[in-house]
Amino acid sequence: MTTDRRFGQASHLPPVGRTDEDMVVRARQSNSKGRRLLSVGLALAACIWSGAAATASERTTAGVRYDVSFKGVTIAKGTLSVILEGEAYSVKVKMQPTGLASLLTASKVDAEVDGAMDGGVLLPVKYSLLSVDPSDTTKVKMRLNKGRVTSLSALPPLDPAPDRVDVTAADKRDIIDPISASVLPMRRTGAAPTAADACNRTLPVFDGWSRYQVDLSAKGAERVRTPSFDGEAFVCSARWTPISGHRANSESVAYLAKNRGLEAAFVPVGDAVLIPVRIEIETPHGVLSVNATDVKLQGVRLAQAK
Repeated sequence: MTTDRRFGQASHLPPVGRTDEDMVVRARQSNSKGRRLLSVGLALAACIWSGAAATASERTTAGVRYDVSFKGVTIAKGTLSVILEGEAYSVKVKMQPTGLASLLTASKVDAEVDGAMDGGVLLPVKYSLLSVDPSDTTKVKMRLNKGRVTSLSALPPLDPAPDRVDVTAADKRDIIDPISASVLPMRRTGAAPTAADACNRTLPVFDGWSRYQVDLSAKGAERVRTPSFDGEAFVCSARWTPISGHRANSESVAYLAKNRGLEAAFVPVGDAVLIPVRIEIETPHGVLSVNATDVKLQGVRLAQAK
């Protein structure tokens, strides 16, 4: 999303890609800047959900379309498709530039994760990312077992730098991938879910290059209307904290870590999970936003936001 890019950061929120000085404040070339805007939007959104059904015979599917915009101008279109059956979940995400952004970059992004849910915890098994541009390709393949990375290929590798924080073996344990990080298993403390149930949590993410965490906290609720959906969403504020893989002296890393302009809205789906329908990221140059233009759900009964 050029070297040391981040395809994901987080929507969601969790970032999907690499963390470094090129991420928010600047890009080295106009092409890399275009890709980064698209990538960060999808990543922080990450635009995904999954969960668990009551029995193996139950099947839940979801389809969401997104517009990614910068300073009010649409720069990309994104889609997600989800299949949830029994304890298994599978999520696919696609994104490509549109309008003027297509003049800056021809980058297309595909991401996918398969995994299971155990006791309200997402356990990804296989994660992949492919971002293809005529001049550059980003590719990640990662396998996991109970939150531990068992095999990894992330290309291109991070550039060596004196202030690069090393990724340790411990940083690859007790983690989730960026796509799964955008899935919020529902926790309920009362008869109806609240914003605190939805938002108050910490997401430990490893994207193949960098380890970071996203802290979500409850902010409120808002109405969401699309052609196929009309309901309430929980609004969460987000804080991003780098742990390893990043440049310690990077101005953009410092900016993002201090950025309080990260926000996301999630729609409850059934009794188990939430999906993102809106993401906003304040940058030094304007607001990057990801908004659902349509949400289609099958095989679930919507939970009512309180």
